[in-house]
Amino acid sequence: MFELPLHLLLTHGYLALFIWSVFEGEIGLMLAGWLASHHEVFSYEKVIAIAIAGALIGDMSVFIMGRLFEKRARAWLDAHPKKRDLAMAWLRRWGEVVIVFERFIYGTHIPVLLTIGMSGFSFWKFFIADVAGVVLWAFTFVTIGYKFGDSVIEFVVLFQKNFTALFFLLLLFLLARSFVKKKAKGD
Repeated sequence: MFELPLHLLLTHGYLALFIWSVFEGEIGLMLAGWLASHHEVFSYEKVIAIAIAGALIGDMSVFIMGRLFEKRARAWLDAHPKKRDLAMAWLRRWGEVVIVFERFIYGTHIPVLLTIGMSGFSFWKFFIADVAGVVLWAFTFVTIGYKFGDSVIEFVVLFQKNFTALFFLLLLFLLARSFVKKKAKGD
């Protein structure tokens, strides 16, 4: 799971981290934080700065796309009505607070930013809230990698090594459960 991301970070360094951050790369941030904790390739402060820069550029781009290409953005959002409706409801209810925390809710990033861009929301209010959210996001995920990276990576490696066994145990459990249900229906 971490082989390709780790290879990209070790090979391309801050450039890979920057591109990852543009596209919301929590795994990349945690791995870069972990590498920084081992003093390999990265420094903690630079990882934070690069992550913030990349995320702000990515967020501004999506916001501006929503603003400039409203018709296309609306068509994309209409293809994802649940996400669109959720983003609109959150924006009406919580305003800028949604901008600060939406990065932490999987699957909401693009719909929220497009919706905000299309809504006529003030660019400066968006920018200030987005800076706060991006800084919080970068510090959170880089610090998780920096402080807890060894434990997280050990857990993922353990999971990967035992995935096949876990898969077969789950399959066996489901088959036994199905057998018990059929037997109960037959009695």
